Amino acid sequence: MSNSAQPMSSFSPISSTDNVSHAGTNNPSHSPHQSSSSKSVPFMNNPSHSPHPSTSSKPVPFMNDPSQHSHHTSYNASIPGSDEPINPSQSYPPPPTHHLAGSITSDDPSIPPIDTSSPEDHRISFRSTSLHQSLPLIRSRFPTIEPLYHTKIFRGTIGAIGLIWLDIGRQEASPLDFSDLAHLLYCFEIYAQIVCILAGQGDGGRDLELELQKALADYRIRLLSMSQWATWESLLAWHKGFLDGVLVRGQDNVNVWREPREELDGILRRRM
Repeated sequence: MSNSAQPMSSFSPISSTDNVSHAGTNNPSHSPHQSSSSKSVPFMNNPSHSPHPSTSSKPVPFMNDPSQHSHHTSYNASIPGSDEPINPSQSYPPPPTHHLAGSITSDDPSIPPIDTSSPEDHRISFRSTSLHQSLPLIRSRFPTIEPLYHTKIFRGTIGAIGLIWLDIGRQEASPLDFSDLAHLLYCFEIYAQIVCILAGQGDGGRDLELELQKALADYRIRLLSMSQWATWESLLAWHKGFLDGVLVRGQDNVNVWREPREELDGILRRRM
């Protein structure tokens, strides 16, 4: 046959301008650095050729899929003592209804109301005295006594037996009572000096403080006089009854400390 078969080739002849070599050093597909004569940047247009395929081949989950956020994961924790899982979307129960007119009451009738009134509303003594201004004077005189007891004296809530906590040398954590007359007078003297400091910072000034010192001295003499014939137990009970009356009548009232208090006479017992 005059027409001989010609071989068909699917490849074009390689031009010298294509920069391809058998060693692969000039082939852009085998080199991390693109040749300056290359007509395209492979890993800019084809992510599969990127030097970091693991990060660029996938979308950023936190930006494209909110379900991948960590705070959308389900909770497996449960309430202690219960198999019921915690529902993070569940809201807390509403608080109980409160009545703030001097007390807080609950919907549960078995819970007594909580007194929220200020102790200042019931204070009898030192009405013109500032506790804030008086505390530095008391602390400089009795630095080892806790300020809590200064405040209790100021408000009249310390109680007769509470004077035992003014014993700066006490060893027991919870002393039951005064041990003897000397111990009682020791705690009472510290209390009396704090009372005079508080009174002197009010409208009465130093004149009231001086008169109160005299009245407190008369009371101590009265106790010492009765101790000569009264039993210790009855004298202690009389003192507590008298002091509890002072706390509700006015600690800075000079006349209160000099009241006869005949209603307490039946408490005293003579020593045999």
